Amino acid sequence: MKGFPECVALLGDVVRSRNSDRSRVHDALLAAIDACNDAQPPLDPLRVTVGDEVQGVYATLGQAVAVMLRLRDELLGIAEVRCGLGGGDVRIIDAKRGIQDGPAWWRAREAIERAEALSRQPGNRTSRTALIDARAVANPLVDPLLRVIDAKLAALSPGSRRSWVHLRAGLDNATAAKLEGVTPSANSQRVNDHGLRPLAALVEALTELP
Repeated sequence: MKGFPECVALLGDVVRSRNSDRSRVHDALLAAIDACNDAQPPLDPLRVTVGDEVQGVYATLGQAVAVMLRLRDELLGIAEVRCGLGGGDVRIIDAKRGIQDGPAWWRAREAIERAEALSRQPGNRTSRTALIDARAVANPLVDPLLRVIDAKLAALSPGSRRSWVHLRAGLDNATAAKLEGVTPSANSQRVNDHGLRPLAALVEALTELP
């Protein structure tokens, strides 16, 4: 049976999608998916499945993390996305209809359910991401680090969150400030006061993981 060995499956779901403008969210989700697929070559492209759920398959955990964060950045101000990442094998049941199975998908489903359960617990309300990885290269530090990133992003003001997006996009301070309609000094203050550069360094390291 065809499939992808030792890969990472990404399962995402729009948080509280029933309470939002579904048409606007869906259009934004499709545009975000296109941006993610252009930025990171997948084993199986990120796509919408049922409702506002999305799925994709990646060769490395780093690629899956990069796509997860890019998806959230693209939907900033429109919708939040909860993601589960599962490391393992993917089996292709029906390539024509996009039907897949396998341990990576089981773990991705379990991970997204874990992220949702954690978000209901005091002290973990900001949880949006979880990882369950059984590959030989799995790193036990990644799952808690993803929750740290969730918490840091949730604590940002809307303006600082946008400055984070600009920083991750590689924009220089002057360009980011112009896009934000603030002075370069004000944008630098957002970056420095919230420790966005160390956070970006952490994310960069995670996106390099096998």
